[in-house]
Amino acid sequence: MKALPLILIAGWGHTGDAMLRLKEALAGHSMDGYPMAGQPIQVTSTGELWQARSSGTLPRASGLSRYAVGLHDLLAIRRLTDGRVGVIGWSMGGIVALETAREYPGLIQRLVIISGTPRFSAGNDAPPGVSAAVLRAMVLGLRRTPDNVLTAYYAKVHAPQSGPVAAATTRAQDIALLDHSELLQGLDYLQRIDLRNGLNQISLPTLVVHGREDGIVPWQAGEWLSRALAASQWRCYENYGHALPIQAPLLLAADICAFLGDPA
Repeated sequence: MKALPLILIAGWGHTGDAMLRLKEALAGHSMDGYPMAGQPIQVTSTGELWQARSSGTLPRASGLSRYAVGLHDLLAIRRLTDGRVGVIGWSMGGIVALETAREYPGLIQRLVIISGTPRFSAGNDAPPGVSAAVLRAMVLGLRRTPDNVLTAYYAKVHAPQSGPVAAATTRAQDIALLDHSELLQGLDYLQRIDLRNGLNQISLPTLVVHGREDGIVPWQAGEWLSRALAASQWRCYENYGHALPIQAPLLLAADICAFLGDPA
Protein backbone atom coordinates (compact mmCIF):
# COMPACT_ATOMS: atom_id res chain seq x y z
CA MET A 1 0.00 0.00 0.00
CA LYS A 2 1.32 3.42 -0.97
CA ALA A 3 2.12 5.77 1.93
CA LEU A 4 -1.04 7.41 3.18
CA PRO A 5 -1.60 11.14 3.79
CA LEU A 6 -2.26 11.65 7.50
CA ILE A 7 -3.99 14.03 9.90
CA LEU A 8 -2.74 13.98 13.52
CA ILE A 9 -5.06 15.45 16.17
CA ALA A 10 -3.87 16.49 19.64
CA GLY A 11 -6.31 16.35 22.53
CA TRP A 12 -7.65 18.62 25.25
CA GLY A 13 -5.25 21.20 26.67
CA HIS A 14 -2.69 20.83 23.87
CA THR A 15 -1.85 22.54 20.62
CA GLY A 16 -0.96 20.65 17.47
CA ASP A 17 2.70 20.91 18.50
CA ALA A 18 2.12 18.00 20.88
CA MET A 19 2.00 15.73 17.81
CA LEU A 20 5.22 16.99 16.19
CA ARG A 21 7.47 14.27 17.63
CA LEU A 22 5.14 11.62 16.28
CA LYS A 23 4.99 13.41 12.94
CA GLU A 24 8.79 13.40 12.71
CA ALA A 25 8.95 9.73 13.69
CA LEU A 26 6.35 8.81 11.07
CA ALA A 27 8.21 10.79 8.40
CA GLY A 28 11.26 8.61 9.02
CA HIS A 29 9.37 5.43 8.07
CA SER A 30 8.36 3.96 4.74
CA MET A 31 5.45 1.82 3.56
CA ASP A 32 6.12 -0.74 0.84
CA GLY A 33 9.10 1.33 -0.29
CA TYR A 34 7.22 4.63 -0.33
CA PRO A 35 8.68 7.12 2.17
CA MET A 36 6.16 8.57 4.60
CA ALA A 37 8.00 11.88 4.27
CA GLY A 38 6.73 12.06 0.69
CA GLN A 39 3.12 12.31 1.84
CA PRO A 40 1.37 15.19 3.63
CA ILE A 41 1.31 14.76 7.41
CA GLN A 42 -0.82 17.50 8.96
CA VAL A 43 -0.98 18.26 12.68
CA THR A 44 -3.91 19.94 14.35
CA SER A 45 -5.74 19.87 17.70
CA THR A 46 -9.26 19.68 19.03
CA GLY A 47 -8.98 23.38 19.88
CA GLU A 48 -8.16 24.23 16.26
CA LEU A 49 -11.04 22.07 15.01
CA TRP A 50 -13.37 23.92 17.39
CA GLN A 51 -12.22 27.30 16.10
CA ALA A 52 -12.49 26.36 12.42
CA ARG A 53 -15.31 28.09 10.58
CA SER A 54 -17.83 25.55 9.32
CA SER A 55 -18.19 25.21 5.55
CA GLY A 56 -21.91 24.72 5.97
CA THR A 57 -21.83 21.45 4.02
CA LEU A 58 -23.45 19.45 6.83
CA PRO A 59 -27.20 19.46 7.53
CA ARG A 60 -28.18 21.20 10.74
CA ALA A 61 -29.51 17.93 12.15
CA SER A 62 -26.27 16.03 11.58
CA GLY A 63 -25.89 15.62 15.34
CA LEU A 64 -22.11 16.05 15.20
CA SER A 65 -20.31 18.09 17.81
CA ARG A 66 -18.61 21.29 16.73
CA TYR A 67 -15.29 19.45 17.02
CA ALA A 68 -16.41 16.68 14.68
CA VAL A 69 -17.87 19.20 12.24
CA GLY A 70 -14.44 20.83 12.09
CA LEU A 71 -12.80 17.49 11.38
CA HIS A 72 -15.43 16.58 8.79
CA ASP A 73 -14.79 19.82 6.94
CA LEU A 74 -11.02 19.30 7.08
CA LEU A 75 -11.40 15.76 5.73
CA ALA A 76 -13.71 16.96 2.96
CA ILE A 77 -11.13 19.52 1.86
CA ARG A 78 -8.29 17.00 2.01
CA ARG A 79 -10.32 14.51 -0.02
CA LEU A 80 -10.33 16.92 -2.97
CA THR A 81 -6.53 16.74 -3.21
CA ASP A 82 -5.46 13.56 -1.39
CA GLY A 83 -8.50 11.27 -1.45
CA ARG A 84 -9.26 9.46 1.78
CA VAL A 85 -6.63 9.93 4.47
CA GLY A 86 -5.51 8.28 7.68
CA VAL A 87 -6.56 9.95 10.93
CA ILE A 88 -4.54 9.61 14.13
CA GLY A 89 -6.22 11.03 17.21
CA TRP A 90 -4.73 11.30 20.68
CA SER A 91 -6.91 11.47 23.81
CA MET A 92 -9.87 13.78 23.07
CA GLY A 93 -8.53 13.97 19.51
CA GLY A 94 -9.18 10.24 19.26
CA ILE A 95 -12.71 10.66 20.59
CA VAL A 96 -13.47 13.35 17.99
CA ALA A 97 -11.95 11.15 15.27
CA LEU A 98 -14.11 8.24 16.39
CA GLU A 99 -17.23 10.43 16.43
CA THR A 100 -16.54 11.61 12.89
CA ALA A 101 -15.66 8.13 11.61
CA ARG A 102 -18.89 6.71 13.00
CA GLU A 103 -20.94 9.17 10.95
CA TYR A 104 -18.71 9.59 7.88
CA PRO A 105 -16.51 6.49 7.46
CA GLY A 106 -16.14 7.16 3.74
CA LEU A 107 -13.87 10.13 4.45
CA ILE A 108 -11.27 8.06 6.32
CA GLN A 109 -9.15 5.16 5.09
CA ARG A 110 -7.46 4.14 8.36
CA LEU A 111 -8.04 5.24 11.95
CA VAL A 112 -5.64 5.24 14.91
CA ILE A 113 -6.93 5.97 18.42
CA ILE A 114 -4.20 6.75 20.98
CA SER A 115 -5.14 6.87 24.69
CA GLY A 116 -8.78 7.11 23.70
CA THR A 117 -12.19 5.89 24.80
CA PRO A 118 -15.77 5.95 23.48
CA ARG A 119 -16.99 7.51 26.75
CA PHE A 120 -14.72 9.74 28.82
CA SER A 121 -16.94 10.33 31.84
CA ALA A 122 -17.40 7.33 34.11
CA GLY A 123 -20.78 5.65 34.45
CA ASN A 124 -22.13 2.63 36.26
CA ASP A 125 -21.15 0.29 33.43
CA ALA A 126 -18.21 -0.34 31.09
CA PRO A 127 -15.90 1.11 30.03
CA PRO A 128 -14.25 2.84 33.02
CA GLY A 129 -13.66 6.58 32.84
CA VAL A 130 -13.06 9.81 34.72
CA SER A 131 -15.51 10.60 37.51
CA ALA A 132 -18.00 13.39 36.91
CA ALA A 133 -16.82 15.03 40.15
CA VAL A 134 -13.27 15.36 38.79
CA LEU A 135 -14.54 16.96 35.59
CA ARG A 136 -16.75 19.39 37.52
CA ALA A 137 -13.77 20.35 39.70
CA MET A 138 -11.70 21.03 36.58
CA VAL A 139 -14.44 23.27 35.19
CA LEU A 140 -14.53 25.26 38.44
CA GLY A 141 -10.74 25.42 38.57
CA LEU A 142 -10.46 26.66 34.99
CA ARG A 143 -12.71 29.58 35.84
CA ARG A 144 -10.69 30.50 38.94
CA THR A 145 -7.06 29.42 38.50
CA PRO A 146 -6.63 28.01 34.97
CA ASP A 147 -2.84 27.86 35.06
CA ASN A 148 -2.91 25.68 38.20
CA VAL A 149 -5.47 23.31 36.70
CA LEU A 150 -3.52 22.92 33.47
CA THR A 151 -0.19 22.45 35.23
CA ALA A 152 -1.66 19.69 37.39
CA TYR A 153 -3.28 18.13 34.33
CA TYR A 154 -0.01 18.09 32.38
CA ALA A 155 1.76 16.41 35.29
CA LYS A 156 -0.83 13.64 35.23
CA VAL A 157 -0.66 13.37 31.43
CA HIS A 158 3.11 12.81 31.55
CA ALA A 159 3.13 10.42 34.51
CA PRO A 160 4.75 8.04 35.29
CA GLN A 161 7.60 9.66 33.34
CA SER A 162 8.65 13.23 33.99
CA GLY A 163 9.62 13.89 30.37
CA PRO A 164 12.45 16.08 29.07
CA VAL A 165 13.38 19.31 30.83
CA ALA A 166 12.22 21.34 27.84
CA ALA A 167 8.69 19.98 28.25
CA ALA A 168 7.91 22.36 31.13
CA THR A 169 8.69 25.36 28.94
CA THR A 170 6.66 23.90 26.10
CA ARG A 171 3.67 23.35 28.38
CA ALA A 172 3.91 26.92 29.67
CA GLN A 173 3.86 28.15 26.08
CA ASP A 174 0.87 25.90 25.37
CA ILE A 175 -1.05 27.42 28.29
CA ALA A 176 -0.47 30.90 26.88
CA LEU A 177 -1.81 29.83 23.47
CA LEU A 178 -4.91 28.02 24.66
CA ASP A 179 -8.41 29.47 24.42
CA HIS A 180 -9.87 29.03 27.90
CA SER A 181 -13.46 29.31 26.64
CA GLU A 182 -12.77 26.39 24.27
CA LEU A 183 -11.22 24.41 27.12
CA LEU A 184 -14.47 24.77 29.05
CA GLN A 185 -16.42 23.65 25.99
CA GLY A 186 -14.05 20.70 25.70
CA LEU A 187 -14.75 19.61 29.27
CA ASP A 188 -18.47 19.86 28.58
CA TYR A 189 -17.97 17.68 25.50
CA LEU A 190 -16.02 15.11 27.53
CA GLN A 191 -18.76 15.00 30.16
CA ARG A 192 -21.50 14.37 27.59
CA ILE A 193 -19.95 12.29 24.79
CA ASP A 194 -20.92 8.62 24.59
CA LEU A 195 -20.06 6.81 21.37
CA ARG A 196 -20.62 3.24 22.53
CA ASN A 197 -23.71 2.61 20.43
CA GLY A 198 -23.00 1.39 16.92
CA LEU A 199 -19.27 0.80 17.33
CA ASN A 200 -19.60 -2.72 15.94
CA GLN A 201 -21.01 -1.18 12.75
CA ILE A 202 -17.76 0.69 12.07
CA SER A 203 -15.88 -1.49 9.60
CA LEU A 204 -13.05 1.01 9.20
CA PRO A 205 -9.66 -0.62 10.01
CA THR A 206 -8.64 0.84 13.36
CA LEU A 207 -5.58 0.61 15.60
CA VAL A 208 -6.21 1.30 19.30
CA VAL A 209 -3.09 2.06 21.37
CA HIS A 210 -2.83 2.70 25.11
CA GLY A 211 -0.28 3.01 27.90
CA ARG A 212 -0.72 0.59 30.79
CA GLU A 213 0.04 3.37 33.31
CA ASP A 214 -2.37 5.92 31.81
CA GLY A 215 -3.67 8.12 34.64
CA ILE A 216 -6.16 10.03 32.48
CA VAL A 217 -8.00 7.32 30.51
CA PRO A 218 -7.74 3.82 32.03
CA TRP A 219 -6.18 1.32 29.64
CA GLN A 220 -9.21 -0.92 30.14
CA ALA A 221 -11.30 1.70 28.31
CA GLY A 222 -9.04 1.43 25.28
CA GLU A 223 -9.18 -2.35 25.37
CA TRP A 224 -13.00 -2.19 25.64
CA LEU A 225 -13.09 0.09 22.60
CA SER A 226 -10.87 -2.21 20.57
CA ARG A 227 -13.08 -5.20 21.34
CA ALA A 228 -16.24 -3.25 20.45
CA LEU A 229 -15.00 -2.20 17.02
CA ALA A 230 -15.59 -4.50 14.06
CA ALA A 231 -12.06 -4.32 12.60
CA SER A 232 -9.58 -3.35 15.28
CA GLN A 233 -6.05 -4.11 16.41
CA TRP A 234 -4.97 -3.54 20.04
CA ARG A 235 -1.61 -2.47 21.44
CA CYS A 236 -0.87 -1.74 25.10
CA TYR A 237 2.55 -0.37 26.10
CA GLU A 238 3.94 -1.32 29.47
CA ASN A 239 5.46 1.42 31.67
CA TYR A 240 3.92 4.26 29.65
CA GLY A 241 1.10 6.62 30.55
CA HIS A 242 -1.13 9.00 28.62
CA ALA A 243 1.47 11.01 26.69
CA LEU A 244 2.40 8.37 24.11
CA PRO A 245 2.87 10.74 21.12
CA ILE A 246 5.34 12.77 23.20
CA GLN A 247 7.12 10.04 25.16
CA ALA A 248 7.00 7.07 22.78
CA PRO A 249 6.93 8.50 19.24
CA LEU A 250 9.31 5.95 17.73
CA LEU A 251 7.46 3.00 19.22
CA LEU A 252 4.13 4.44 18.10
CA ALA A 253 5.38 5.25 14.60
CA ALA A 254 6.61 1.69 14.06
CA ASP A 255 3.26 0.19 15.08
CA ILE A 256 1.26 2.78 13.16
CA CYS A 257 3.23 2.26 9.94
CA ALA A 258 2.91 -1.52 10.26
CA PHE A 259 -0.84 -1.06 10.69
CA LEU A 260 -1.14 1.36 7.78
CA GLY A 261 0.75 -1.05 5.54
CA ASP A 262 -1.41 -4.03 6.49
CA PRO A 263 -3.62 -4.85 3.47
CA ALA A 264 -6.36 -6.31 5.69
